[in-house]
Amino acid sequence: MASNKGITILEELAGSMWITADRVRFKEIFYNLISNAFKFTPQSGQITVQSAARPEEAVFCVADTGVGIPQSEQERIFEKFSQVGSTTRGIREGTGLGLSITKHLVEMHRGKIWVESQVGIGSKFQFLLPYGALPQGR
Repeated sequence: MASNKGITILEELAGSMWITADRVRFKEIFYNLISNAFKFTPQSGQITVQSAARPEEAVFCVADTGVGIPQSEQERIFEKFSQVGSTTRGIREGTGLGLSITKHLVEMHRGKIWVESQVGIGSKFQFLLPYGALPQGR
């Protein structure tokens, strides 16, 4: 996907760290965030995937140089069926469930997710997962 759009992917990953997570759900969190980054990042853009270790939690981030999200819409994007704006091809895609599901999966792991974004500059989705917290609702 990246080479087709000429998107550069950067990885800034912490060294070794251990978290307790449902492997399938953890992968789904990243899949949703990275696929959104591809969808909303134009040709020759950049996506950065980061992780960092803090004393009580691990921090993860997917940032892009995409279209960005207006400040007034940033809380709403985590609601079911919410879609903001359009992709870089000028159309809406998907069902508007991806970020709602992602938020649920992060919270299932006793974590927290949020976005920082500026229109025309890009978005930065970050989430925290505490060390040793077993996923809820299993």
